[in-house]
Amino acid sequence: MNRILNSLIKPMVISIAVGTISLYAVELNPKNPCYQSIKKIDDTYHNDKVFKLLMDQSFLHMVEAPEDYMHDGNPWVGKSYKDLPPFLEEWCEFLPKAIGSSDDGLKYIQHMDMFSYKNHFAKALLQSKTGIELFNTYMKEYGHFMDTPASTRYVAEWLNDARIEKEDYALPDPKAEDGGFKSFNTFFARSFKDQQKSRPQTMPDRDYVVTAPTDCIINSIPQEITDEDTLIATKGNQKLNLKQMLDDSRHYKRFLGGTAVSCVLMPNTYHHYHSPIDGKIIESKIIKGALLGMDDFPSFVPKNGNVGYYGSDFNQFSTYQRGYFIGDTGKYGYVAMVAVGLSNIGSIVFEKKYSNVSIPVPVKRGDKLGHFLYGGSLFIMFFEKGKFKSDAIRVRLGNQIGTFDTP
Repeated sequence: MNRILNSLIKPMVISIAVGTISLYAVELNPKNPCYQSIKKIDDTYHNDKVFKLLMDQSFLHMVEAPEDYMHDGNPWVGKSYKDLPPFLEEWCEFLPKAIGSSDDGLKYIQHMDMFSYKNHFAKALLQSKTGIELFNTYMKEYGHFMDTPASTRYVAEWLNDARIEKEDYALPDPKAEDGGFKSFNTFFARSFKDQQKSRPQTMPDRDYVVTAPTDCIINSIPQEITDEDTLIATKGNQKLNLKQMLDDSRHYKRFLGGTAVSCVLMPNTYHHYHSPIDGKIIESKIIKGALLGMDDFPSFVPKNGNVGYYGSDFNQFSTYQRGYFIGDTGKYGYVAMVAVGLSNIGSIVFEKKYSNVSIPVPVKRGDKLGHFLYGGSLFIMFFEKGKFKSDAIRVRLGNQIGTFDTP
């Protein structure tokens, strides 16, 4: 990221006098749940010349959204820094609602990710060391708000939505309209009463079967992993650095020449992830990284609803906050499983049993590995060469292939 910053800043003629650093007087609400982090962002803007430069250049280089993608186009076009703090205040008190067969859980996520749409300055801003620290702190404060009783305002509405299938979940108080959940995050991270009944494993005695790790939108990543430098050539000839994705794990070379599958979790779905394989977990690690800075949100989240579609660019997720597991299936080789926190996912939680594994731990298909808290999230599986053909997802009679949409 330092290389990106240098390439953006060095060619520019920078002339910022001390007396011209503070261009806007931003009034902040001390009662906002994210007041401290927004104030820190504002203070940094007014006192850090490089941060201010990147921020101002970000607004000067906003790119309009693709035609018909958003009703009013990219909301940041024509705006300036003074519009950012009010947006962050509004977002920090946002509580998602269920709407028909959909929800508005991605509303502010989409809005914020359009900030960096095809905007190298914005991506550099959000994924610089300073940007990561500031905006991850903001997300942490927002996460604290989602842990409070005030965040349960619309939980009853979510539970009244049939597609939530509340009868499958363990509710703290089944008689209460809001299920007795003490916060939105406890609702979001709800668990099944009986996993074997709600999500039975397909032919659990057959070790060659690979199953979905969670409720998600599944797509294959079509390009093969070829070498360390051009690992997964994706849309626009961008490349996913698997070495970086797995944080230089000693096992990453096993997946060269292999294949990959993505599983995208949406805000309305179950947010625990489970092992798709039988075998042993031989390594696991959580890696701190960015939560913002996606440079092509419309491509990854298209209007047709096929999030993370066949051919999407997964390159940027090698810098996002993530955690990984390395599984050893024995005769079927190794499988890498990467949980990625997208946008305002500030919490990737591993089950204690599978956390920081260094000595092999047995795992069965369907065993819970961990969970996410509120936001959009992604689970990617990497397979060794010749072990898994990912050009199509194979299902059996009776397996769900989708759900009907409702108004």
